[in-house]
Amino acid sequence: MDATTLSANVEARERATAELRSLVDEFAGKEMDADARSKETNLLAAITDFDGRIKRGIEALKANESIDSLLSGVELGGKRDKGEDVAAELRSMTFGQGKDFAPEFRDLKTSSPGAGNVIPRTLHGKLLAEAVERSTVMRGGANILTTSSGEPMDFTVVTGRASASIVNEGAEIGESNPTTVQRSMGAFKYAYASILSHEFVADEKLDLVGFLVRDAGPALGHGMGAHFLTGTGTGQPRGILTAASAATATYAEGAKDATVSDALIDLFYELPSSYRGQAAYVVADSTAAVMRKLKDGNGQYLWKSSVIEGAPDTFNGRPVLTDVAVPADKVLFADLSKYTVRLAGPLRVERSVDAKFTTDQIVYRFIQRADGLLVDERSAKVLTVTPGV
Repeated sequence: MDATTLSANVEARERATAELRSLVDEFAGKEMDADARSKETNLLAAITDFDGRIKRGIEALKANESIDSLLSGVELGGKRDKGEDVAAELRSMTFGQGKDFAPEFRDLKTSSPGAGNVIPRTLHGKLLAEAVERSTVMRGGANILTTSSGEPMDFTVVTGRASASIVNEGAEIGESNPTTVQRSMGAFKYAYASILSHEFVADEKLDLVGFLVRDAGPALGHGMGAHFLTGTGTGQPRGILTAASAATATYAEGAKDATVSDALIDLFYELPSSYRGQAAYVVADSTAAVMRKLKDGNGQYLWKSSVIEGAPDTFNGRPVLTDVAVPADKVLFADLSKYTVRLAGPLRVERSVDAKFTTDQIVYRFIQRADGLLVDERSAKVLTVTPGV
């Protein structure tokens, strides 16, 4: 999608939104008739469709910019490192040879050509950006920690807050410590293999890098992202939904507007005030569809859509993030910055022409070790929807 088409979709969405707003204002404080409800449903569906088109358009433009940036080159010893050299780096790997793409950024501009290699770090950054975009927890603000290796790391996880009390003059001051538990974070191996024809690798010079970035990044992001949400902590990361404490607020499946909206607002206030300002709702698409239709007592939608790049839709003033890994009966409200993602060691990329020798294909293998942990369990609450009658 080009910029002109994207702009046309934005304008069409604005027209549909204005028409929906007029319809809501017309029936403010009173029940909609059948025709109005049908029109409302159609307008909501149209806005959702436009939102999808706009999001895909923005992602397409961002992807093009990302690849252009990757291939534009950087200064290294006074000469430009062209995109052809990036692709050649990947093509020239011999059987059994691997490349380590370090996560940290390093300024390798130097008067000594060959004193460093900027390609791995550039490629790692682009791959990680793609992975982060596909992981709701990382995209939502999780703390990303990089370590050189994957030895177990012990974390003190806070589960309760310390408190002070009034003490009389000369009286003993009582002790109060936060409630904590010890949890360990390790490194689980996430791997993905991209199989390409020999012709593609040989002929599509610049597109090889772009394809691998867009192919491996999302694959790693989806794999890690699902576990950062719902991982059990046994043989996989402990996800934030697993670690979050159960909320008192709830509603039954199929409940009416006011019951659902009241429960979601109650969930908001169950989270301590120090976390609410940065918290977000994380839900399944089906739950988001229910939330999108909820209204206040004046008939105004509690959901506010946004088409600003990087700005999520909001409900009751807080961002709403959706993820296919979230069960339909769960609503998470959490400060995602309290979740720590550990990327252990470098991203390994290896090339083999032997694995698919009989089909004349080349395999690029991507490996990243990672783990995740909610280090402050007070920062997350999860509402469970009860089965309908």
